[in-house]
Amino acid sequence: MSKSPKSHLLEQLRAQAESVASLREQERQLSRDVIERLDRRLHAIFQYFDEACKLLQIISPAIEREFVLPQVARFHNMRFERGMVLFRRQPLQHRDVYAHVVVYYSLTGPVPAPVRVALRRSPEVERALTAANIEFSCETDSAVRGAALRNVIHIAPGLRCEIRFDPDFVNDSIIVTLRNVDRFDPVIFDFKAGALETEALDDLVNVILGKPSQFLHRAPLRGFDR
Repeated sequence: MSKSPKSHLLEQLRAQAESVASLREQERQLSRDVIERLDRRLHAIFQYFDEACKLLQIISPAIEREFVLPQVARFHNMRFERGMVLFRRQPLQHRDVYAHVVVYYSLTGPVPAPVRVALRRSPEVERALTAANIEFSCETDSAVRGAALRNVIHIAPGLRCEIRFDPDFVNDSIIVTLRNVDRFDPVIFDFKAGALETEALDDLVNVILGKPSQFLHRAPLRGFDR
C-alpha cells in the first residue's frame, strides 16, 4: 500500500482534526454537575451586574483612585458614567450555557493635558495609549520654518473599562479578566465558582469605585497557584 503524499496543507488539516476530536472528547467527559454549577453562577453574576450598573449609572459615584500612564497621562477626579452587562451563550452537551459574561463601563473626568513628544517617540506613546484602551488624536507641532519636530497627542477624557467572566468547564472554575479596573495592565484571576458569591461581587464593585477591597486577594492569578 502506497504512503500518502507529503503535504503541508494535509499536515495542518490532520493537526486541526486531532484538536477538534480531542475537544469533543473533553466535552463528552465533562461533568453535568460542573456545567450546571458554573452556568448558574454566571447567570447570577449577570443578574448582579445588570442591576449594579443601572444603580451606579443613576448615582454616578466618584472613583477614589487615580489612573496614571507614566510620563503620558493622568486621570483623576473620575466618576462612574455608564455601564452595561452583556453575555453570549453556547451549545454544550445538548443545552445552551453561558459562554461568557462581560461588564462594560465608562468613567468620565477632566480632560488630561496634551502630551508633546518627539516624533521618534510618538509611535511608542501611541502604542501605550492603544494598549490601555485610551482614546486619543494626534497632530504635528511645527517649529519656525515649518520643520516638524514633535507631535501633540490629545487624550480624550474618561476611560473605557471591562470585566469579563469566562467559564472553564474542564477545571471547574471561572476566569475573571479586569481591564482598566484598578490599573491599565489586564489582570486575570482563576476563581472557583463558589468563591464568586455575592460578597465577592460586592468586593469587585468596591474595586471599581477605588474603595478598600479584598477582591484582588480572593483568587490566584491565572496560571499561578497560591
